[in-house]
Amino acid sequence: MKRHYLAVAILAVSTVSFTACSTNSQTSKEAATNTSPIIVKEDGHVSWSYTGDTGPEYWGDIEEASACKIGQEQSPINITRAVASASKAHTFNYSQSASLSIIDNGHTVVYTPTTDDNTINLNNERFELKQFHYHTPSEHQFGGQTYPAEIHFVHANNAGNLAVVGVMLMQGQENSIMSSLLEDTKLSAKNKAEVISSRVNLAALIPTAPTFYHYAGSLTTPPCSEQVQWYVTKEPLAVASHQLAALSDLYEGNNRPIQPQGSRKVEQIRQ
Repeated sequence: MKRHYLAVAILAVSTVSFTACSTNSQTSKEAATNTSPIIVKEDGHVSWSYTGDTGPEYWGDIEEASACKIGQEQSPINITRAVASASKAHTFNYSQSASLSIIDNGHTVVYTPTTDDNTINLNNERFELKQFHYHTPSEHQFGGQTYPAEIHFVHANNAGNLAVVGVMLMQGQENSIMSSLLEDTKLSAKNKAEVISSRVNLAALIPTAPTFYHYAGSLTTPPCSEQVQWYVTKEPLAVASHQLAALSDLYEGNNRPIQPQGSRKVEQIRQ
């Protein structure tokens, strides 16, 4: 894997990017209500976090983020039961030699492909990988249990519809691809600037022949927009304890609390 150090100013030419599980274009328009403790910075951006007066309890007070409070199909959820689905599992077309932009956005570390050739196929429709990032601990739960971390692979089709693949991380053997990514992640965090990693095998970050839990949900950060198709892997990806520690050293507790499932159905899709 090769890496190249780039100045922060180069970020101005980026195309589509997502902040955690939301979009930059939406975030820049957000403002607080008169009764909200959410803070609006001088640059017009809203300061939100995972704790205190700017935590998840108050996200719904942000203008254009009311779905965080009143939405009926919010994510993440606690997966306790699922019904079998006749649908075919989606096909991953991830590069084994991808180039990624790595940047710390203040809520997580975001890995953005520099090309548009990393895709998944959902019901014969192409969804392009826009970015992936992580949460520690996991946002989704299984029978009330969390995993040490969760990676979200955010995809969009030509119409802008989103499909997010959630991959759980568990302690196990060292993952060589994760080791390389973490080296560049630490470099990006240390210098507070973008780092480009090349020859990344993205396919190695997806469990082999996973079973998916599919449900209709939302972004897990403001503006919490709904109509997001979630595909959460049943099988976790094993990484070493020191790799999990490296992730949590940068971000710990950047997970939104579990949201009510309501009447939503969770489907189990097998390969």
